[in-house]
Amino acid sequence: MTGAGAEDEAASVMALPVPRLQRLPEQAFVEPVLAERSFERAIGHLVEGIDRARLRVDERLPSETELADQLQISKPTLRQALRVLERAGVVKVRRGSGGGIFLATDLIPVDLLNAYVASEERQAIEVLTARRTIETDVARLATLSATEEDLEHIQRTVDLLERHRGKRRMVFRADAAFHRAVSIACHNRVLQAAMRTVSHELAPIRDAYPGGPEQDEVTLDIHRRQLHAMRLGDLDALDAVLDEHFHQLEDAFAAAAGASWQQMFGSTIAKLSTTNRTRG
Repeated sequence: MTGAGAEDEAASVMALPVPRLQRLPEQAFVEPVLAERSFERAIGHLVEGIDRARLRVDERLPSETELADQLQISKPTLRQALRVLERAGVVKVRRGSGGGIFLATDLIPVDLLNAYVASEERQAIEVLTARRTIETDVARLATLSATEEDLEHIQRTVDLLERHRGKRRMVFRADAAFHRAVSIACHNRVLQAAMRTVSHELAPIRDAYPGGPEQDEVTLDIHRRQLHAMRLGDLDALDAVLDEHFHQLEDAFAAAAGASWQQMFGSTIAKLSTTNRTRG
């Protein structure tokens, strides 16, 4: 098939509607991802789509929006999958005018993809560990530095989360607003910048897990208790709430990887806890 022919075939299937939680027509570029560890599953579906469309080097894949819709995952999760494929030399992602996602090789290193996925997993563990250190320092400093106006701003984000329970996208936005409000309340631009970096790296990890109304209630309760501890200036209570909050995502990540929290995080977190108790 010529390059133009492949592009015409891809264009014809990209326009097809994507029913939610239903199998896509055979000619669609990719099938939806209906499982946890969705970035990992998305990699396999993208490789299958490339093979099925018979793409050649420098031919274009569907856009991020089209791929995310067909895979039924968010753009942060899609970008995590594309990052692995780009590091493995499978695709090139070009920004700006004339940009897009392009096939970089005719020989996909399927045998090496697991190694790149493992590398991505190690990076996720690093992000989750860094989150504990940075977010704890941000929340502690905010507890000591927050004005009443700051605390009211945080309360508004808690109210937003309560109002939008059960609406996954809105809950994520309210949760992000809560963390931004706490970061603002620490009144330290360096820590705020560090927290923005952590939040950016955390987005695809958090998005890989489904959540739901029950999880929304847990998150809401944690946010309420964190704000209460901050109002009281109770750093011990704050640390306990934060530990519970961190465990939410760490436990889900470990379970999806077929490991226990202790196996993945236990020794490192124990050292961090010892250090924090010494500092305290």
